[in-house]
Amino acid sequence: MKKTLTAILAIAFVFVGLGLGQATHPDQLKYPGLKFDPPDPKAFRTEYANGLRAYVQEDRSLPLFNITALINFGGLYMAKDKAGLERIMSDAYIRGGTRTRDGDAIEERIDFLGGSLAFNVGERTSTLSLSVLSKDLDEGLALFFDVLMNPAFREEAFKLSRARLIEQLRQANDQPASVLSREYEKLLYGEHPLTWQATRATYENVAVADLKAVHDKHFFPKNIILAASGDFRKSDLKVRIDKAVSGWKNRTLSLPAFSKDFQAPEPGVYFIQRAINQGYVSLGHLGIEETHPDFFAVQVMNFILGGGSFTSRITTKVRSDEGLSYNQGSRFTTRWGFPGTFSGYVQTKSSTVGYAISLILDEFRRIREERVTDGEMETAINYYLESFAGQFEMPQSVMQSFATLEMQGKPMDYYKTYRSKIEAVTKERVLDAARKYVHPDKAGILIVGDWEPCNEGGDKWPGPLEKLGKVRRITLTDPLTGQEIKTP
Repeated sequence: MKKTLTAILAIAFVFVGLGLGQATHPDQLKYPGLKFDPPDPKAFRTEYANGLRAYVQEDRSLPLFNITALINFGGLYMAKDKAGLERIMSDAYIRGGTRTRDGDAIEERIDFLGGSLAFNVGERTSTLSLSVLSKDLDEGLALFFDVLMNPAFREEAFKLSRARLIEQLRQANDQPASVLSREYEKLLYGEHPLTWQATRATYENVAVADLKAVHDKHFFPKNIILAASGDFRKSDLKVRIDKAVSGWKNRTLSLPAFSKDFQAPEPGVYFIQRAINQGYVSLGHLGIEETHPDFFAVQVMNFILGGGSFTSRITTKVRSDEGLSYNQGSRFTTRWGFPGTFSGYVQTKSSTVGYAISLILDEFRRIREERVTDGEMETAINYYLESFAGQFEMPQSVMQSFATLEMQGKPMDYYKTYRSKIEAVTKERVLDAARKYVHPDKAGILIVGDWEPCNEGGDKWPGPLEKLGKVRRITLTDPLTGQEIKTP
């Protein structure tokens, strides 16, 4: 026994010695490169009766069935005098029931099945999503297509939703972060359907007939794409869905065109008075569309500037070096069919608002003036490449992503070419993107905070805020009336 143990230990030491000989320091460890080929959307695309498109994946890992309908309809398509209709529709769609089912009965049955059913209207896309156990697939599909095709918008549920949303308007100006987000978009996009806000009058201008008219106009097979995954056979699912939609008629739909000609605001400070002990800040201008050829270079550049969490320049300077904030960075937002926004942002105590803004503006200038380092590039590129595969972990999310690509008219090889486009970004392209799309001299600086302490500043950056540019005071509107709030 003792000889056997000695032999085992001797062999172990040999292998340890060989390992140490190969790598004496962690920096010398070598790992094989990550290899992941994204799935091809064409392999999952199918078409049902009446031209109803779908992306479908069988998944036996859990006894579940998931399905989502993406409808080419959103709040952007509503008239200004009915702003908020989409919110009423979101809230009342399921509660209002169908022609043959009461809303309460639908919700109770879904709860009994241990499933979920949810409807939401977004800016340009609406979704109806169902999740049930696979053993309840037939009943789940029956409920799903009944709600999708035959909503009744019963008066009681409609009035309750409308009253609830009108009441919520009273709190619309209470949260500084929400005010900042809303007013920053108004500053950059101006008067446009993207920025129209609901009021009591616009809510009260919506009737049940309007919801029914919207549904009749937008909800038909060729204006919808399904995404489905779960424990089923594709052939069986096709039989069920074809039967469900066999009598659903298509219609002709023309959608409104929207201007993309936005008037840039005058650079400088825009201040909204709120009696709070911190300042909430966004500063920047409009960005680019996601379909722009420079999009990937912009993403890498922004990761280094302020989008890369603790590794970014703005976070390092504002949070780590100066200790001014727990919430800071930069972002380029995207939205379907329009340029998104570019913003640096920070939340900090009133006396350091000006100082934090000056530091962010310095980083805006620095990334335009000098090439980023090799280390910054490596961290940014690796982040996008190594996190890429994570987008494909959940089958239902993948099917929805494919459906979204088709609905928005993006190339179906988007994911196939994603990594090569990231890898093609160089330090020179990052510098070029910064010079094209980051303009500190054109920045609108929106601040929500208490004027006196924010304007006074502190030891490291004494005010006034006028040092950052011309100051304009913004008066908020009363969410209920849409009229400016008169100060005493």
